[in-house]
Amino acid sequence: MKKNKMRFLALTMTVCMLAGLAAGCGSKNQEGEEGSAPAQTADGSAAAETAKPEGTADGAATTDDPEVTITVLTRYAGSDPQAPWLKKMMDEFVKLHPNVTFQDDSVADEAAYNNKLKTAIATGNLPNMWMQYGSASLVEYAKNGLLMDLSFMLEDEEFCSGLPDPTLSTFDLSGYGVDGIYAIPFAMQPEVIFYNKDLFQQAGIESVPETMDDMYAAIDKLKAAGITPMGMGAKDTWRLGHFFNCIAYREAGVDTFKNIGARTAKWTDPEVVECLKTLKGFKDKGAFEENFEGIDWSTESANFLSGKYAMICIPLWFIPNAEGSEIADSLDFFPIPYFSGQEAYKDHSAVYVDAHVYSGKLEGYEKEITMEWAKFTHNAFSEEVRLKDCGQTPGRTDVNTEGFELTPMLTKAIELNKDLKKLGGDTFEYDMLNSMQDVTRNALVGMMLGTSPEDTAAAIQSEIDNNQ
Repeated sequence: MKKNKMRFLALTMTVCMLAGLAAGCGSKNQEGEEGSAPAQTADGSAAAETAKPEGTADGAATTDDPEVTITVLTRYAGSDPQAPWLKKMMDEFVKLHPNVTFQDDSVADEAAYNNKLKTAIATGNLPNMWMQYGSASLVEYAKNGLLMDLSFMLEDEEFCSGLPDPTLSTFDLSGYGVDGIYAIPFAMQPEVIFYNKDLFQQAGIESVPETMDDMYAAIDKLKAAGITPMGMGAKDTWRLGHFFNCIAYREAGVDTFKNIGARTAKWTDPEVVECLKTLKGFKDKGAFEENFEGIDWSTESANFLSGKYAMICIPLWFIPNAEGSEIADSLDFFPIPYFSGQEAYKDHSAVYVDAHVYSGKLEGYEKEITMEWAKFTHNAFSEEVRLKDCGQTPGRTDVNTEGFELTPMLTKAIELNKDLKKLGGDTFEYDMLNSMQDVTRNALVGMMLGTSPEDTAAAIQSEIDNNQ
């Protein structure tokens, strides 16, 4: 996930993304062995033993259908926790359809992914399927016929009923003046604070922070004990961007940033500037180590997992990394603290949603088989693979977990996801101006290097004003 990954809905659970990170796929049971549970077949029906999709018995299925190549572009590559999921799903689909070949162009790094996608769109060489964060940026693509309208999938009630967003409303673009639904939500990951219980104990912190005042008090105690309170690898700009999302939604609310995207609010509005001041305040309080602006996510993650930092702010996709570390028994997580006096936004959370979109240029059999692939990668069997092989929270409500020993963190994550209420992705994803991702994140880093919160807000707003 470098992600930033990352956005949507009113769902229940899932995982992550935005990242080009993390490793350690493979959920363990209490004995440390690979977990195995009663599973489901590829069509979603219950199976008595470990899931095996139909057609994947000892003999592969046969077909007289024409040969076709399905090109996929995701960030499930390298050490990303979901890379094993993608490989397994492609392998299983080929067993069902031997006439299909996959071209996997996935790359974990966010910037590299964005560049690949921009090039594909500019040259007209669209992949059959690619990842998407947020809905606003889809509008122009949909208007130009680059995306497939997926409204017809709503006719399959059995398939849609298990989705966290059964009506696919998150990617309904009618609010932007475009009829149709243009993406299928896949994975949902709320941002949380992972922390080191031993370091908290050393600093005399008896309970996890619930409010931001509690958080500030914990930072002071950790500093007094000679412990770096938080990691922050701001060289990878998504890191500050993610932390700002958490602050912004708890302090000003998700709708404030949706209104900026709708041009009924501005970055220079007082409540938004206050959010920037709060983010800057973490540096001023000494929450981060010196020169954190030059540290990347890889270093930040390694430092936290070696016990150098007491906390990091990261989505739940980090669970396999935490559980696979040498200090796993010392690690846990807690929800983002809320602001006293801003209880109205107590349940406003930064949650990143991977979604998959499909080329609007597909025709005939290629379109038909790509839609089969779409359902295959979003059914209950697929989500069971993500849970069992990658330690990720399920993205459907009909996944059979009976007999599978969930780790304590996964159990806690599933319960946390059930309690999510008001969700927001990256603050820029509600904006149709594609440059806002880089402009916003770079401005946040600039603020940490000396630009005032007021000037930071003005710089971000000027990008909007100059492109009206």
